[in-house]
Amino acid sequence: MTAVLENVHMRWRNYILVRDGEFSSFWKAHFAERTRSVLFVCGKGFDPRTCIALRTIAELANGALTETMALVFDESEGTLTQDLREKAASNWKEMEGLIVGKGLSTSHKITFRTADGRRVGARNAADVFKEEARISTFSDIIVDISAMPRSVYFPLIARLIYFYDELKRKQKPAPNIYVVVAEDPVLDCQIREEGIDETASFLHPFEGEFNREATGQQPKVWIPVLGEGRTTQFDRIYDLVKPDEVCPVLPSPSRNPRRGDDIVMEYRDLLFDQLRLDPRNIIYSSEYNPFEVYRQIRKAAIQYHDVLGLIGGCKIALSALCSKLMSLGVLLVGYELKAANSLQIGIAHIECQGYDMPDSVVPNPQPVGLWLAGECYG
Repeated sequence: MTAVLENVHMRWRNYILVRDGEFSSFWKAHFAERTRSVLFVCGKGFDPRTCIALRTIAELANGALTETMALVFDESEGTLTQDLREKAASNWKEMEGLIVGKGLSTSHKITFRTADGRRVGARNAADVFKEEARISTFSDIIVDISAMPRSVYFPLIARLIYFYDELKRKQKPAPNIYVVVAEDPVLDCQIREEGIDETASFLHPFEGEFNREATGQQPKVWIPVLGEGRTTQFDRIYDLVKPDEVCPVLPSPSRNPRRGDDIVMEYRDLLFDQLRLDPRNIIYSSEYNPFEVYRQIRKAAIQYHDVLGLIGGCKIALSALCSKLMSLGVLLVGYELKAANSLQIGIAHIECQGYDMPDSVVPNPQPVGLWLAGECYG
């Protein structure tokens, strides 16, 4: 019988989340509080939201911006159109202007594929920080995921939280860990993935134990957070997980009050005709709050684990087919419950070989900041 987890410590029961006008106010007060040493990590990408958070933080840092690290994505030829390459170059030019004379500027290349075509981007993203000493000299580390793909920021943030935990366990100084993003769920669904891989896989370091023969007969529960335009990804991840139970998460409340209903209509054939989904399995969670997504998924995962523990347990797969902000809730659940060895949890993901963004896109981003680890948690 597996261990009961219903009373497992909820790491992010209390949390700090700032958005819109609070975003600037928070950083202004934070940098004024005391002398700080900040590492800002961002992606060198085409997304029009790339520089939004950096503009605010560079302006308010008051000399605290010690280092800005840009992640350069080394992808295969044809991944980006010429138009998107030009947008990425324009963003980088603006970034250079924002950080000039404000600390060290570095870059780190992340290779996504080996010469024989194997996907290695997630492991290389985790290895941006290979040792605790690399982060222990900073008081604050800010990761801006606005221009990062999920296969980069999931392992990168997980590695940073892990190093934070290790430094605290050894009673050594550990930096505050933040994630910032210029949130725009409409834009997230308009940036289309092209050349979607034929097969999905489990994302490092959340591979779980889905391939172990010893647990091969355990029931599998899949909790995907759904967004628009991801039905192909949904279908291929389903083929990987082969779940016995599916609990889709829909955004509600959201900017568009009908967004959850629209997503249900888009996935109707998959959910109800093919999977015969019981509507009672649908989970609703706020589009605005990744900590709420974390709570809802966490609750469902633990309930399934505890109930099915009576017959030997289950395996739980999570997937983020949604906006970047909501996807962070998936990351937090995966990180927290992965540490509970009696719960077999993995994050199922599928890669693509390119992107497309319509020229007609008019971004309407709202800066959001999450404080994930550090002094505020005592």
